[in-house]
Parts: sequence; C-alpha cells; structure tokens
Amino acid sequence: MARSRKEKERKVIAEFPNRRPYGAKLALLLEKQTSFRIDGECTFLVSPDIHLRIKPKHFKQEGGYGWEVIVDGFATASEAEQMGLKVALGLLWTAIQGRYSAKLIYHTPLPCVVYDRQQSKGVTLSGEATLSVIRGPERLVSSLDQVLSSQTPVDSRLLVAVEIFASAKLESTERTKFVGLVSALEPIAVQKRYDDENLNSLLKNFIDDLNNSDLDSTIKSSLTGRINQLRFESVSRAIKRLVEETLPEDSEAVSIVQEAYDLRSKILHDGSTDADLQEKSRDVEEIVRKILETKIKTEMGIVS
Repeated sequence: MARSRKEKERKVIAEFPNRRPYGAKLALLLEKQTSFRIDGECTFLVSPDIHLRIKPKHFKQEGGYGWEVIVDGFATASEAEQMGLKVALGLLWTAIQGRYSAKLIYHTPLPCVVYDRQQSKGVTLSGEATLSVIRGPERLVSSLDQVLSSQTPVDSRLLVAVEIFASAKLESTERTKFVGLVSALEPIAVQKRYDDENLNSLLKNFIDDLNNSDLDSTIKSSLTGRINQLRFESVSRAIKRLVEETLPEDSEAVSIVQEAYDLRSKILHDGSTDADLQEKSRDVEEIVRKILETKIKTEMGIVS
C-alpha cells in the first residue's frame, strides 16, 4: 500500500507539474578529498512524497566539484522554500556527521532558489527513481530523511551556524579556518536580557545624563546604542552558557571554547596568531560539532 502511494506521488510530480508546480534548487561545494561515487543524476526517495535529485557539478569560480540539488513537487512557493532550507540543513548536517567540509554556493538572500517548474526550460523530472551506490549512502539518506521528515521549520540562526561551521575548513589559511569554526557558535548563542530593576534604572539615568550633556549628537546616538546593549549579556557570556547547557558532562569544553573565543578576538582585532593554532582548531572543532549536532536533534525533534 505504501509503495503504491509513493508510486502515485512520483507519477503526479513527474507528469502533472501544474498540480505541484514549485521546486527548490541549491548548490553544494564538497571538500576535494570527499569521494561520492555519483556519475550522473540520481533521485533519492528520502521521505514520503519528497523527491530529491542530485546532479554532479563543477564550480569553475570555486575550483571544485559538488552537487546541484533539486527538490520538486510542491503546491506553493513557500512550501518549496521551507523544504529547500531543510535540504540545505540536512546536507550540511550530513557533512558535519561525516566529518567532511561542504559549502553552500549562492548569491541570493537564501541558500535555496524557488522556481516554477512550468516555466523552467532547463529542468526536467524523470518518472523513474534510482539510488546510486555511494560511500555510506545509508548515512546520507538517513540524515536527510530525519531533517526532511521533521514538522519543525528551519531556524535561520541554526542554519547559519551549521553553514559557517561546515564551510570553515574550506578556507585557505589556518587563521580563517579557526575564526570560522569558533564563529559558528555566535548565531545560536542567544543573548539573554537582564531582568533587573536596579540595572534598568542605572542605565536610564546614564542615558538621561548623556542626553543632557553638550556632546555631539552623533556621539550621543552611538553611546546610547552601546548603553542599551548593556541590558543584554555579552556574546562571550552567552556562548559560555550555551556550552554549559549543551554539554554539561564535558568539564573541559567551556575553558577550551573561552580560550578559542579570546584568540578569535585577538586575530580579528589585533591581527595576531598562535603557534598552536592547528591543535586548538581541532579541539574547538570537536566541541562545536557536538553542540551543533545536539542543537539540530533538539530543534528538529530528531530521536537518536
């Protein structure tokens, strides 16, 4: 019965584009040493009624190979967009779990592009579906299926964090790799607002005194913005809390991340570096990987 229903869905998507007119596309650059035996277009049946196609692609500007990924068969553009974002998250999560790097290639606000299949001349959909034999296909399909089957919309902050982390090791220098690995925590380290009447009163008085001063208006405006930021915890404190809450059993994680974040600040603001940068990159990479995997499972409702 289930197979019959899937065959029917495939036929509807393939033969009646007007009924499911929308799809989404995205492009993924893979790390050079990552080998997937995909010689031509493949169609993955990764979740009920979801048809995802992968085409090998050479990215001339980036000087590497990867995939063009297409997911078809949605009644509305918003449905296609949401599924495109889930595909992006699922593929990056697969890369994180497989310990290889991947980078989304896009020049639009979102990593996926929604298109109307009825108007697209360059996209076709076959009625046949095949799954090629690749390295670890069950892991790829399983991870994608878990994300695509989730009823939870993709958190944009989580997607940015995963995107930064998965692509960090594709950077050309050790410093930019390190900065990317550490920076991946910032989007998901939500800064809490301090709920303290004494603090609010103190900051209000400070702003009142500032407004009554003879300082230039542009300086007043700048300082007012910085004062209002004091109502929230610092990014560093938010990251520390994120690590503590996500990895409570790892006693060394907080100190490793704090040291890495301090070094990141020195690199960005002072142009400095560190003799043990590679080793510190490896340490922080494993911790950030664990945090992202935990966040994805929790937010997308994935049961291990």
